[in-house]
Amino acid sequence: MRPTTRLLHTTLGLSLCVLLTACGEPAQTPEERAALIAAAETAAPTDPTLAEKYERACKACHADPENAAPLTGDVRAWEQRLNTRGRAGLLESSINGFGGMPPLGACVDCSADDLDQLITFMMGK
Repeated sequence: MRPTTRLLHTTLGLSLCVLLTACGEPAQTPEERAALIAAAETAAPTDPTLAEKYERACKACHADPENAAPLTGDVRAWEQRLNTRGRAGLLESSINGFGGMPPLGACVDCSADDLDQLITFMMGK
């Protein structure tokens, strides 16, 4: 790609991001983001079996703010995904893998029901 074309694409992409941000909900404050991260790092399902599966398979990505996965308890991030793909789509992504997430979220002993319950937990519901 030529440098001028690359610059044009970059400029258009950044402009689109700014416009979309302006149309959406207000950005999180640094304090709100820090609180979400702290909550995600300590969250665990109340069911001991699900808690073990979450700790072993989900937490590494869903409690890491540097990861593309939505943080556990970040209702806004999860609602965006829910609105885009629906509940069945979120479960399908968990079963088949999505982006950097491996099939079953690397939880080889998780059933579809387990994954559904883990999604509900991570959504903050």
